[in-house]
Amino acid sequence: MTGEGDRRPASEMNFGTGPLARVTNAIYWYLVTGVLMIVAALPGALPIQFLESSPGNAPVLALCLAPLAPAFAAGLFALRDRKRADALTPARSFLRGYRLNWADALRMAIPGLIFVAIGGLGAGVVGDGGALAGDGVSILAAVPEVYLGMLIVVGAVLALWTMNAMVISALFSFRVQDVARLAAYYLFARWRVTLGGLSLVVLGAAILLLAGDFTFGAVAVLWTGAVLRNHRALTRDVEERFTAPANE
Repeated sequence: MTGEGDRRPASEMNFGTGPLARVTNAIYWYLVTGVLMIVAALPGALPIQFLESSPGNAPVLALCLAPLAPAFAAGLFALRDRKRADALTPARSFLRGYRLNWADALRMAIPGLIFVAIGGLGAGVVGDGGALAGDGVSILAAVPEVYLGMLIVVGAVLALWTMNAMVISALFSFRVQDVARLAAYYLFARWRVTLGGLSLVVLGAAILLLAGDFTFGAVAVLWTGAVLRNHRALTRDVEERFTAPANE
């Protein structure tokens, strides 16, 4: 099992000699990666805009969310590649990350997508049918507190597991079952990473609820960068303990 990519000498990774050049290069890399993430997510993000807020549409919503997983994985790959690339090539890094990781990203997203579909349909079953005809707020209001609390807890744990799995599968070459086990293991083995991931999940949910989809899309690359930074201890441990040394 080996990590994706190889280590290059520091002289090959420097795009400029001053702080202004480094800042400019970072901004360019993030901007290009962010635009490509939005483009890659459009096949799912656009239909969501025309989807009514109804429990019966939960399976359709899950399908629409599927393209976001490969876009997120490719974004992780590209942002990690920023410090390894020997030129300003964010588009090439993103496309390579997408090509290598789209299938595994979809597999890792399946449990979460199933949760969205089943959880949404379940809300329609246990809630008041009349109230569910309205918007998302009335949907939540019609769901019993116990069921809603259970959805939040299970959803949070699943989101944290999926975040770990996405990072591991995007940056390393493991079998799917090994990624699943490692993602669950690191929920407890790196609890500080888990707490940081929880704060990012809450932040992302707050942006979606308060500012909307378009705002989250605009800052998605920054959120992805925060996920990558938060998981540095996890990825370092995976590299040291579970990967073979890279060939020189």
